[in-house]
Amino acid sequence: MSSIRLIVSDLDGTLLSPDHKLAPEVASSIRTFVRKGGYFTIATGRPLLTARRVIEQLGIEIPVILCNGAVLAARGRILEQNGYEASLTAELLVAAHEAGLNVLQFRDERIGVFGRTPAIVTFEHKEQVACTLLSSADEGWRQGELDKVILLGDIRLSTQLWKRWEPLLGDRIAALQSESDYLELIPARIDKGTALRKVAYVLGVELADVLAIGNQLNDLAMLKTAGVGIAVANSPDELKAAADYVTRSPYGEGVVEAIGRFGQ
Repeated sequence: MSSIRLIVSDLDGTLLSPDHKLAPEVASSIRTFVRKGGYFTIATGRPLLTARRVIEQLGIEIPVILCNGAVLAARGRILEQNGYEASLTAELLVAAHEAGLNVLQFRDERIGVFGRTPAIVTFEHKEQVACTLLSSADEGWRQGELDKVILLGDIRLSTQLWKRWEPLLGDRIAALQSESDYLELIPARIDKGTALRKVAYVLGVELADVLAIGNQLNDLAMLKTAGVGIAVANSPDELKAAADYVTRSPYGEGVVEAIGRFGQ
C-alpha cells in the first residue's frame, strides 16, 4: 500500500453519480482500500440529515465532515458544530427571497424554506428530505443558531446580492459556491480544509498522507490542505489548476481512478 492513509471525498459531483447515487464499483474500491488498512471519509456541504444514507452505505465510523466543515459527526452523533446566529442573515434572506432566489436555512436536522417552488421540490427529491415551510409572519426563523444557508438559483444574482452584504457580514460569515446554482453562507474561517486538519489529527494521520478529492470550489481548501489534492474530470478549470492531479474520468469513476493510482 502507498503512503496514503486517509482518503477524503466530496459527495455531490464527485463520489456520487449525476443522479446522486453511489455506484457499486465505487463502493467496492473504497472498501478494498479500507480493508487494506486505510481510512476513508467524506467532506460534503450536506448536513447529517442528507448525508446519512451514504455514510451508512459505506459503513463510515470515523468522523465525517459536514456543512462544508462547520459540522463534524461520527456514528450518527454530532461531535462539533460551528454555526452563526440566524439574526445575522435574516435581512439578507428576505432580500434574496424577494429577488426570486430560493432560500434554504439549515439548523440541526431541519431545512427551512420560504416556499415549495419547483426548485425546492427538485432539491427535496434529490436529497430525499422534506423541508419545513417557514412563515414570514413567524419570527422564529430569525432566532437561534444556523449551520449554514443556501441561496439556490441564478449564481450571478446570488453573488451580486452577497457582494452588497459582505461589508456588513464578511467578518463573521463566508460565502462559497458548492454547485453551479448554490451559494452557501457558512461561518467565517471554517471550510473543508480546517475540518480535514481536525479529522487527520484525531486519526493520527499526517496531512502528507492524506488524499482529498473534489469537484467544486468549496473543495479548494481541502485539496490544498491534503498531501495529494485531486480534481475529478468534471471540475471547473480553477479547481483543476490547483489540483496535484486531474482524473481522466468524472464523478465516481474519477474516485476509483484516484484510489487505483494513489491508494494502492
